[in-house]
Amino acid sequence: MAYTSVVRVHRLDSSIQYILNPGKTEQGLLQSAVGCTCETALEDMRQVKRNWHKEGGVQGYHLVQSFAADELTPELAHRIGMELAEQLLDGEFQVVVATHTNTGHLHNHILWNSVSMTDGRKYRSSYASYITEIRRISDELCQKYGLSVIQGERGEQIGKSY
Repeated sequence: MAYTSVVRVHRLDSSIQYILNPGKTEQGLLQSAVGCTCETALEDMRQVKRNWHKEGGVQGYHLVQSFAADELTPELAHRIGMELAEQLLDGEFQVVVATHTNTGHLHNHILWNSVSMTDGRKYRSSYASYITEIRRISDELCQKYGLSVIQGERGEQIGKSY
């Protein structure tokens, strides 16, 4: 059962530093990146922005995907986070994925550049895209791996905070 939330990022440096904290990611073992490296993610993302002349505004998006306690291993949580990033972003946006193990429940931090590497377009996020894309993909991945999915009283999928 995964709870998800997304926020716009206006400062990549502090967000990347927080997400890739080795003390929260099994000394960096639960960190991955697509289109950049974890070590150079900040500069890589800034370079894409410079290349497309899109250095202002929203700098990125930070998705948190939290799982119920004791429902999966850190490795499986990380795999699910990577699959979510791959399905959502289709290799067009640089992304870092880190699984934090320092709380009572495993959770992924997925941070992606607001500017596409492939065509320079900006990622657009709305409540509708959150429901139709992010939550749908996350729920499908949870079902794929035999995890529970948050359900409402009438069987609809709802949000829940851990």
